[in-house]
Amino acid sequence: MSLSICADCLSRLRISHNPRSSLAIAAVSLTPVSSFHSASVMAKNNSLVKSKKGNRAPESKYRSSQSAKMKKKTRDRPKPPPIGERRAQRHRIVLSNTNALEVPSLENWSKENMTAEENTGRMLGLDGALLDKLRDCKAFKTTQNWSLFRRPATLIRSETIQLGQEIEQVNHSQGKKTVRHLVTGDKASGKSILGLQGMTMAFMNDWLVFNIPEAQEFVNNTSSYAPLKQKDDQAQSEQLYIQPHLTQALLTRALHANESLLKTLKFNHEFPKHLPLKQGTATLKDLVQLGASDHTFAWPAWQALWRELSEPGANSRPRVLIAVDSVDHWMGPSKYRSADFKIIHAHQFTLVRQFLGLLFAKAGSSPPLANGGMLLYSTTGSNTPAFPSFGLLLNQMRARAQGLDPSAPGFPLPAPFSKPDTHVLELMSGLGDVNLVELKGLSVEESKGYMEYFVRSGLLQRPLTEISLAEFRALAGGGVVGELAKLGRRVTV
Repeated sequence: MSLSICADCLSRLRISHNPRSSLAIAAVSLTPVSSFHSASVMAKNNSLVKSKKGNRAPESKYRSSQSAKMKKKTRDRPKPPPIGERRAQRHRIVLSNTNALEVPSLENWSKENMTAEENTGRMLGLDGALLDKLRDCKAFKTTQNWSLFRRPATLIRSETIQLGQEIEQVNHSQGKKTVRHLVTGDKASGKSILGLQGMTMAFMNDWLVFNIPEAQEFVNNTSSYAPLKQKDDQAQSEQLYIQPHLTQALLTRALHANESLLKTLKFNHEFPKHLPLKQGTATLKDLVQLGASDHTFAWPAWQALWRELSEPGANSRPRVLIAVDSVDHWMGPSKYRSADFKIIHAHQFTLVRQFLGLLFAKAGSSPPLANGGMLLYSTTGSNTPAFPSFGLLLNQMRARAQGLDPSAPGFPLPAPFSKPDTHVLELMSGLGDVNLVELKGLSVEESKGYMEYFVRSGLLQRPLTEISLAEFRALAGGGVVGELAKLGRRVTV
């Protein structure tokens, strides 16, 4: 049994043989004490601590989460940029680099030296007036390395000279000659640059230029569309659709790039009465400006404009260049859906059908342009869609270019038991007048002129010899211009 007092206190007691005295002493000497020892101040503090602890909630015997009791830190969230600013930053085009060296011997590209064959393999500069027009029609792209040099310049290759000679032939022809080109090639082979060069030469010769910088916008379900009202004789055909905002964007590019030419053109035909234009005094600029300002007038304004450019009349019309990039996105079903939730084919859109009908026109059909011109369409190599029917169409064009007859055994045909796209098969009947331009690597002369421009601009800081040029061409896949540009800005001593 344990004692109620400690051994130290027990030893201090005086034990007497007199029981009465021991009881008295015990009664006097024993004082009520607690079972533990502490100073009076410490005991007071302990009582305060107990009183404070008594106000707290009883502690849990089990481990619990403390996240609800922790104060969350306030984070300073930055203000988001305005709507459209990030998209504008991604698509921003920089045409000059003040850190690059200025090339004093750089010659400008003009109408006089447009077809000079001695310029093959040289870099020629673009002047300010052409830059404004090219920027307005969205000819520049972010993948074309314009921000590397002091001023914009382009490489004149053999395909560029051939394109310029064909433009001169159209200018000197008396009839309504229309040249059709479909440009293909590997990734970074210069397809979009060739289209830009074609638009530049068209501006030099005072042509009307219509450009579609990205054909994918017509089929990726990012713009408004509406069914086109059909006539009684078209009730059995497939439903067509218009795209008002994309038509408005096309007219806006045409207005800013061709404003000086459009304001000199008068009407040859009567335009629809619901268009708010003055009969007799209005010009084609007023018509295009109306469609560019309001998307509700975009489609009827485009129809009236195309009638003026395609049908002859009292007033002469300029020649027209139509450039389309990434045309292979138009060779299959789109991302749009009809009211019955059925997939809409790309050829059911009126603008797509119209532009493809110009390129793949059937033999014996009327000229698509009133005064001739050029159709310059190109495919994409970095974002190629998987449409086997379009691949078959390209193989047939290559076979025709090699002189293979369509009735020959080796002529490309659809694979057995396959389901080719009927819309694309209908285009194969108009392949006769389409020229297939396949871009490959640059020649040795063109590669040398291109890399020397990097050296003179201060980007390539090493001497260019035959050995180093051969090394660059080997690393660039045989002179692919886009790969040469990567090596020119990356290689240092």
